[in-house]
Amino acid sequence: MELRRFVVILTIALVLILAIVAWFSPSNEDFRADNPLWNGTKDISSSFPASPLASLSDLPPSPQGSTLILIPYLDFTPAELGELKSFVTQGGTLVLADDYGYGNQILEYMGLKARFSGEILLDPLFNRKNKWFPRISHLASSSVTSNTESLILNHATCLSDVEASDVLAQSSSFSFLDLNGNQSWDEEEPTGPLPVISRHNLGSGKMILIADPSIFINSMETIESNYKFIQNLAAITTAKLLIDQSHLPPSNLHQTKNLLAYTHDYLITPVGTLGLVILALTITLMPVWHRRRQ
Repeated sequence: MELRRFVVILTIALVLILAIVAWFSPSNEDFRADNPLWNGTKDISSSFPASPLASLSDLPPSPQGSTLILIPYLDFTPAELGELKSFVTQGGTLVLADDYGYGNQILEYMGLKARFSGEILLDPLFNRKNKWFPRISHLASSSVTSNTESLILNHATCLSDVEASDVLAQSSSFSFLDLNGNQSWDEEEPTGPLPVISRHNLGSGKMILIADPSIFINSMETIESNYKFIQNLAAITTAKLLIDQSHLPPSNLHQTKNLLAYTHDYLITPVGTLGLVILALTITLMPVWHRRRQ
């Protein structure tokens, strides 16, 4: 019986230790606002600051002057699409940054012709490190591009079906879309200049499309004029600056932290606290019950 009690106590102790380690481990997920590593967005979330948004249902009811940065890697429900459209048409600014095409679901619902290509944009001449990091120097004059000389993108795509008057930035004439993935230009592949940032008015608000979400991550946001560009985006905001977290693919660590948060919230309720006390008493009194049975 003593061995059984020891095993139970040891198991509980190990679970608690693992829970503590998971809770205090830094996030390592792409674009997470609490991730301080190279692929997170903690720097911009802290600098401007941008409040993380756990659900689109938490969007402000009066969005006038608010800006939402949205990086989509999951599909949207009809209710979420309705919330986004209401946010924009009532005066909010939606900064939609995408490279795999999930944002096209939003664009279609909004009634815009513009689309994210989803194909990789390469520039063998005008780049920072290599052709996967195109340098964007063709910038239209606007409040969003003010005092920005060049932007560096990271494994970006481009925009299609964008009116020339809506284009804010485009790639060089040497860039191309690598449709077949052979990393070289072929005759059937579109060449630059190709639009990578555009602005669209919708109702009382507007949408800004960026064909590369990586511009916001910690390792990219300070390169060349990237920080100034993000600063200009933040300056649009007169109310709240928000960064959506609900459409990023959750890792095991993130799911574990959510489970721990849910468990904590339950344990501080009267029912949860009572259950915890009963469990502690059960473990403590196990030797007494054993001796009485003997």
